[in-house]
Amino acid sequence: MLLGGHALMAHVIEKARELGVYTIVTDYVPNAPAKRLADESYDISTTDVDALVRLAKELGVDGVFTGYADSNLVPCCEICSRLGMPFYATLKQLDQTMHKNHFKELCKKHGIKVVDSIDAEMYLHHKEQIPYPVIVKPADSYASKGISVCFNPDDLKACMEKALHVSACKEIVIEKYIKADDIYCYFTVQNGIVSLSAMADRALNEEQPGYAPQPVGYFFPSKYLNLYERNVHDKLQHMISDLGLLNGSFFMQGFVQDDEILFFEMGLRLSGGAGYLQIRHQNQIDQVEMHIRYALTGVFGNWSIEAYDKPDFAKPACVVVILLKNGRISRIEGLEKIRRQKEVFHILQMRQEGETINAKGTLNQVFARIYLCAEHRVNLRNAVRLIGTELKVLDENGCSMILNLFDPDQI
Repeated sequence: MLLGGHALMAHVIEKARELGVYTIVTDYVPNAPAKRLADESYDISTTDVDALVRLAKELGVDGVFTGYADSNLVPCCEICSRLGMPFYATLKQLDQTMHKNHFKELCKKHGIKVVDSIDAEMYLHHKEQIPYPVIVKPADSYASKGISVCFNPDDLKACMEKALHVSACKEIVIEKYIKADDIYCYFTVQNGIVSLSAMADRALNEEQPGYAPQPVGYFFPSKYLNLYERNVHDKLQHMISDLGLLNGSFFMQGFVQDDEILFFEMGLRLSGGAGYLQIRHQNQIDQVEMHIRYALTGVFGNWSIEAYDKPDFAKPACVVVILLKNGRISRIEGLEKIRRQKEVFHILQMRQEGETINAKGTLNQVFARIYLCAEHRVNLRNAVRLIGTELKVLDENGCSMILNLFDPDQI
């Protein structure tokens, strides 16, 4: 049983089908994308734990899993606990990693640098003393929901209210807005050993002032791999051991500033950017299959991460993220020609013709993610240029909805 009908769940359903596993998707959204692919589906909210426990017992399910959305992790953990089924994380582990301040405290305990939060006393009573601009976030959100960039004291109250509206725990985090190189790390944990599976440098789109910058490109392998190995990895192993995490996957986001990696967020789940596709393409390790096997058997296999994980990918790779302006998608052109390029090995299309985009400053602006790998950087750059030339997403007035792509020469 899979909690959540998000389009990304297609990767779990497809892999489960390869393994001969029958899939049942639950989600309160009728006709959610994953429901159209699953063997069976139900319009039950992923947060209705009692109803889902009853359903699992009625259907005789052998395992329960979720991915991609923080909001589904706690219900899935509770359901598995009540059914006596494996789940890779505990409620305590989820709290320590999902809550941004708890995550930072955990990092600091083990000497891992983080982006410092501004003290509540300052933003509640001395907001004029804050070093603007700052970024204001819910303490427990994901996918950039409820996040604002605040440039002056007059706007701080509205930014805080926006963040609190999204936060389930009704807490916010305020940080100095940092403009520095952005990194994204993907990890696999097997039998208590943490392994860096991939590391990407990210290009961000900053066309929307006041909103959180959104990623438009991921470049593999990161130029900061050696810095991570030198300054972070051993400390992270101690942190994961202290957390008690034995098996699973997670990601961490950060900046590189003054030759230091500063982390600000962790997700104890499969990433919404589907970085596991690049990992599988380069190193054959399949995090999705490992999670499916664990949910059904309690064994996180079938690969030895110590033998297969090589974050210094043999071939240059990238992910092109297509962000859209608000509006209604009237016509899409060029995807099939892009799909035929040998450097393109996967396209994850999130939005279709007829859909309306009304999600400024969040990952709900993503039209598609295009995954590429090439023999040489020049081939990768040319493939990205072709995407910029051929892809058209037009609104009802025939105007392009695509926000600026990154410069291919950044690769």
